[in-house]
Amino acid sequence: MTKEEKKQIRLQIIKLLDTHCSSCKERNERKNSLCLTDCPIGKQMRQLSSMLEKESIAVSEMEKTKKKGKWTNEEEFYLWHHRHILTIDQLAEKLDRDKKSIYNKLWQLKKKGGIQHVV
Repeated sequence: MTKEEKKQIRLQIIKLLDTHCSSCKERNERKNSLCLTDCPIGKQMRQLSSMLEKESIAVSEMEKTKKKGKWTNEEEFYLWHHRHILTIDQLAEKLDRDKKSIYNKLWQLKKKGGIQHVV
């Protein structure tokens, strides 16, 4: 979902709140309990917001799929030889590792004096 599509969904929710909910007597008297269970406008807003939630869940699941564990010689070689060319963020993306992992591995390699052990 694009940024513009998300924006349009949020604007639809705001429009529903402004046009229907602000003047709703039930909403003011019952403190939103009716909105959650019976109101068709409330149901419509929940449907719209669920579209946004599905998108955020998909993004967080993608972030969880980063590699973990032992580094290969090729990964170390790439990291060492691109450390002055790419940012930590770029290295993390290229190697499919999180930023903290990249930073820690660079620190370990610098401490060892480079990657002489990688052939």
